[in-house]
Amino acid sequence: EELGGRKAKKANRFKPVVIYLGPFKLEKGQSKTHQIKLPNYVGSVRTMVVAGDVNSSAYGAAEKTTPVRKPLMVLASLPRKISPSEKVTLPVTLFAMETQVKNVSVQIKTNNGVRVLGSSSQSLTFAQPDEKMAYFNLEVGSATGLAKVQIIATSGNEKATYEVELDITNPNPITNEFTDVVLEPNSSKTIAVSTFGVAGSNKAQLEVSSFPTIDFSRRLQYLIQYPHGCLEQTTSSVFPQLYLADIFDLDQNRKNEIQKNIKIGIQKLGGFQIANGGFSYWNGQNYADDWSSSYVGHFLIEAEKKGYVLPLNFKAKWIGYQQKTAKEWRFAKNGNDFAQAYRLYTLALAGSPDMASMNRLRETTGISNESKLRLAAAYALAGQKQAAQSVFNQSKIDETTQNDYYYYGSSDRNKAMALETLILLGNKQRAFKMATDLAKNMASNQWMSTQTTAYSLYAMSKFAQQNGGKGVAITYSVNGKPESIKTAKSLANRNLAIKTGSNIITVRNTQSNTLYVRVLTSGILPIGQEKAMQSKLFTNLVFKNRSGAPVNVTKITQGTEFVAEITIRNQTNERVENVALTQILPSGFEIVNTRFTDFGSFGNNVADHIDIRDDRTNFYFGLKANESRTFRVLLNASYLGRYYLPGMQAEAMYDNTYAARTLGQWVEVVKE
Repeated sequence: EELGGRKAKKANRFKPVVIYLGPFKLEKGQSKTHQIKLPNYVGSVRTMVVAGDVNSSAYGAAEKTTPVRKPLMVLASLPRKISPSEKVTLPVTLFAMETQVKNVSVQIKTNNGVRVLGSSSQSLTFAQPDEKMAYFNLEVGSATGLAKVQIIATSGNEKATYEVELDITNPNPITNEFTDVVLEPNSSKTIAVSTFGVAGSNKAQLEVSSFPTIDFSRRLQYLIQYPHGCLEQTTSSVFPQLYLADIFDLDQNRKNEIQKNIKIGIQKLGGFQIANGGFSYWNGQNYADDWSSSYVGHFLIEAEKKGYVLPLNFKAKWIGYQQKTAKEWRFAKNGNDFAQAYRLYTLALAGSPDMASMNRLRETTGISNESKLRLAAAYALAGQKQAAQSVFNQSKIDETTQNDYYYYGSSDRNKAMALETLILLGNKQRAFKMATDLAKNMASNQWMSTQTTAYSLYAMSKFAQQNGGKGVAITYSVNGKPESIKTAKSLANRNLAIKTGSNIITVRNTQSNTLYVRVLTSGILPIGQEKAMQSKLFTNLVFKNRSGAPVNVTKITQGTEFVAEITIRNQTNERVENVALTQILPSGFEIVNTRFTDFGSFGNNVADHIDIRDDRTNFYFGLKANESRTFRVLLNASYLGRYYLPGMQAEAMYDNTYAARTLGQWVEVVKE
């Protein structure tokens, strides 16, 4: 990764590989032979033998270098990723290593994802051992997936082959649509569903609930597919999955997928913990994030209760950090009491309540309503029901409007935390009203941040476990193929086998309670259909050479090194935190990662976190009121062809009123 995308791959291609055999014992006068099968390889192999006899202190070594080559060899190169509808020129290098190789025929074979434009074969003539190039034009279809291109070179009895894999990806995000129906007892309804987006991207799910829908599947899908990977978002993507099997009737494949996701998530989160036991917001930072350290600990403690293995030494170090921070806490008027209340809640959840700090916070004048509700939950977990009720009585359950932006919060996130408190206190009547309000917002098209989404799903899972309906019993069919679901759980989820185009889904309620059905469809729109928009943020992208002169990328010469200069400005009079700026690059461009080699203008990119990948750059930072920032990325026009340059995307990850998207354009890399 640090070598910069494809360059890292190229570096690994030449990294020495060592194979060890033995040790073996040879008796006096004995010999042995070993056969080793090499993969497709061109170059040189060094064989080394080391022998020794400890009894007589006799030692010896021998080595021999052997060239590995064939009379005819072939090598080809393509971008790591490519988008549908793009065109790329495939360069093929042919090596005639011996004099008998004169006339060489080269043929290209592709699978359904890629087709050859023009002739799929060429002939080359060699007068003497030499290397020559052949070029083939390829066009990518509309489907995504892994394509393979095979190059076959023949000359008389000599034959050489080379295979290149090509990852066809659409950079557009997944788009969702849904249809809701209410099934009265013993009734049925038919739903017409039409697919949209590029072929192969279409999916559909059926979600059935015995209480009004909370759109669990769509909200969870948003978390899992969220493209950024800070501590909060990594936690949010797996937190609600802990409870899916408790409240949903799922097939075995989905259960296995959930377990795999949670295990991978726990492993990733272990890499965020720093020496003092807290957790950094971005991997590699050396300071802990206050709220997220409690949030990830909350998840990991809940995961441990579900039987998952936690990262080594996590728990003791984290509890130590939480206890130390809780004791050092002092009230400040900037609202740090809410973070303290959540910290104390997590300690109580972990079985290590800090009663002294809880009592101190309880006696503090001026703490927020949200802090009181969270502190009541902490007392309840610590077994202090009377104190919990006393603190709860001092709060106002309907006043959950404090945003707490610094703690990734929102009104709905705070409602979800209040709902959890009501459940812990056994207040079913108020919990039902709060859950109804929260479910209504979750089922709507209202935007929710990752934190709000995850905590809402978590709280509603807790509510569904204690206040489930009468179960689900339905029969359904997709295009005439019958299926059935019968479960005592409150919700059921099934993937639907839809076909491209129109689909007819029939659902029948076979029992006496009312059911709520949502059919969720998703797809990825073709490239070039994004829409430009700017809200509170202004973004601009220009291309320049190293001297600062403009560069026209509509048609650019292969091998040109140039700079993408990205500017973003906060157009409001308020500071905004956690802005994510993403520039996806066309397949024919390569990022020249200069973080360790160039300390000029490219070393001056200042952000909280910079993520450089094969096909994109991500910058994460905050902006002061009316502040502008400029980022510079060094690029190289590497592969001949016609490619799509997607638009730039910027968003405040916890406030969707700050967002900007620009239009993309087609670019072409040509020969000099």
